Amino acid sequence: TPFVGLGAIRLEQMLPLTLGANIGTTVTGLLASLVSTGTNALQVALCHLFFNITGIIIWYPIPFMRKFPLNAARQLGKATRIWRGFPILYIIVVFFLIPLIFLGLSSLFTQDSKGFTVLGIFVTIILVLLIGLFVYRWYRGGLRESIRDGFVARERKNVAMKSLPEDMDYLKSEVARLRDHTGLPEEIPDDVEKGTSDSES
Repeated sequence: TPFVGLGAIRLEQMLPLTLGANIGTTVTGLLASLVSTGTNALQVALCHLFFNITGIIIWYPIPFMRKFPLNAARQLGKATRIWRGFPILYIIVVFFLIPLIFLGLSSLFTQDSKGFTVLGIFVTIILVLLIGLFVYRWYRGGLRESIRDGFVARERKNVAMKSLPEDMDYLKSEVARLRDHTGLPEEIPDDVEKGTSDSES
């Protein structure tokens, strides 16, 4: 993806490279599972491999299906351009928060208790309703615009805070230049002026 950001290659050319890299990462797990005892490690490595192969079969062979990951990548790039802190938020939500939610939800159904199962059903219904509400507000309720405006405001604030020292130095130099041009005396601080008047009295 840095090559796409630099303009070295197009996004359409980056998609097969990314898919191939995903397949390549499974080789390490397969090699490690072959030297481990038992079959659990091999099962996990094969699940990783076939998960990536299934993703390639779904999203790459049909040209129409390629639009979904490509458009998603473009939207993520636009969000990053609006607010530079978005990638960190994206990583936290997608790779930590959402997996923890689904892991906790699945653990409710694996307990040998009807109470946990009922609780899991209620939590699942609430999550489905929240997802539906989010989708509705995203497309109909103006949530997309409000989030984009918030990202823009946050990025402007960050840029303003970073450029504040340089702006202050520039303003001080301009004030000094105007003082030299107009011949105005430098402003005497109040404490210095008060101390001078006290000594004279």
